[in-house]
Amino acid sequence: MVGVLVFGDMAGGKLTPASLEVAAAGAGLADALGEPLLGALIGDDLVAGSEQFRGGFSSLYLVEGKHYRPYTAHACISAVQAVIKACSPSVALFPHTLETREWVPRLAARLNTGLVMDCTVLAAEGKELVVTKPIYGGGVLGEFVIRGTPRMATIRAGVYGPRSATPGGEVVRLDVTAPQQARVTVLEEAAAAAASGPKLKDAKIVVSGGRGLGGRDNWHFIEETAAALGAAVGCSRPVADSGWVSTSHQVGLSGICVTSDLYIAVGISGAVQHLAGISAARTVVAINVDPEADIFTRANYGVVGDYREVLPAFIERIKQPRS
Repeated sequence: MVGVLVFGDMAGGKLTPASLEVAAAGAGLADALGEPLLGALIGDDLVAGSEQFRGGFSSLYLVEGKHYRPYTAHACISAVQAVIKACSPSVALFPHTLETREWVPRLAARLNTGLVMDCTVLAAEGKELVVTKPIYGGGVLGEFVIRGTPRMATIRAGVYGPRSATPGGEVVRLDVTAPQQARVTVLEEAAAAAASGPKLKDAKIVVSGGRGLGGRDNWHFIEETAAALGAAVGCSRPVADSGWVSTSHQVGLSGICVTSDLYIAVGISGAVQHLAGISAARTVVAINVDPEADIFTRANYGVVGDYREVLPAFIERIKQPRS
């Protein structure tokens, strides 16, 4: 079995940025292993996505059908199995998303092969695939050798830059019938209300609030600061659990892992799960009244003080014209 197979991810008929990042990771690994780079897309409408994704692959496999909308895990597993059977890769890579977290482990069990999730580094040592991922809440980086056929990994968003466009190879369409006995039937889809401002997972700047704000009535400090910076709004798990804001704003291992250039944590103590979720942020600023708060161990800059005094002064300074 030869080849590094990269699966892209579609959302709303468009290719996700994480797909191009996984393609970049796969390209580097394919070069190191001396094997061809293969691509695959699964979805109900692949016209635009296939054009964006096909560059650089010796072959791009497309599995298209109306039964891939709405998403179900069993349909994805059947489609991916068909692609793997068609091209027999030595490695299969996937974006690390809420969906792949559900069905890729099931696929690995079905194929009786090795899988490591949420990888940040891929490396080839001879013909061995060695991957790195944060463990123990992000406090330690673990290295793992993946064995099996194909060796499988999901890649954390934001750790690889997107792959530049290059000429593409052949396009291979596979006809995969829908599973006859679905274990889950989607009765209805309810779209979450669209939040204003940048999306949390793609934002360059994130302003997050924690339980240290004292209550829902003080949440406007976070929203006003985010608006002044053109930033996305995030929160810690206790804030989401308390219902102050939607869980879609939650940052951490059980929420969204951010890759922003700037992350401002206000009233966040710094639980291990939260620190792991901001490990890829380039610059972290912490504002907290407690000088012993764990968030300061991750912060590049820290302010020990009352956010109700710090944030208004900060916003005022931002609004002042630059000389």
